Amino acid sequence: MSAVMATVGRWLGGPGTDVSPSGPEARQWLAEELAKDDYRDGRPLLARVIEWILDQINDLLSRMNAPTTAGEGAPPIAVAFVVVLVIGALALLLSRVRRERRAVSETKTVLGDLDLSAPEFRDRGQAAMRDGRWNDAVIEFTRAIAREAADRTLLTDAPSLTAHEIGTQLAPVFPDHADTTARTMDLFDAVRYGRYAATQADAGLVRTHDETLRKAKPVLVAAPSADPAAAFAVPGGPPQDGAA
Repeated sequence: MSAVMATVGRWLGGPGTDVSPSGPEARQWLAEELAKDDYRDGRPLLARVIEWILDQINDLLSRMNAPTTAGEGAPPIAVAFVVVLVIGALALLLSRVRRERRAVSETKTVLGDLDLSAPEFRDRGQAAMRDGRWNDAVIEFTRAIAREAADRTLLTDAPSLTAHEIGTQLAPVFPDHADTTARTMDLFDAVRYGRYAATQADAGLVRTHDETLRKAKPVLVAAPSADPAAAFAVPGGPPQDGAA
């Protein structure tokens, strides 16, 4: 920026120069100056903002440490106060950016990176029930449903599935329980993302549904095919090994 100001100063007739460009010439010269590599910064905006803030802090600290005469410069206390404000603003900015990144990166997957077994999720759900933590109970028993179905090879790509996707995949596998499965997955989403506070009845419903599906015999479905009819359950088909 200083180079730009110096150039503009020369254009405007600074010391030692007789340059007096016309309006179009001045605009062209400014555009050519700004097109130089000196003004290109490929760093992320946040990095540039942080660097600017740190520069301001260093400048304030330099002023505070520099000897001053009467009536010159800012009082040290005032400078220190400004430094504290700048540091606080930087901390607030960084914390907000981290929260936004988490919000962007956070998905609505049920299992995600949680590498627990279905019995372990059930144990966590039971502990939540004993403590009256109904929200946690709903979440853990829903995860038990997902892990159990994944272990029975009834779900594809289980860790990346959302509750809605799990409900969609399990609906044709357990058609008699499709409505309750959909309700369970909707309840998980509502509780997990703060839209609803679960009750004891909600937690009991999900726990019971987990037990029901664990004992239920799945209806076999064909592998994905170009033929739409292949997506429907095979009536009366014999169970395959490992499906139940």
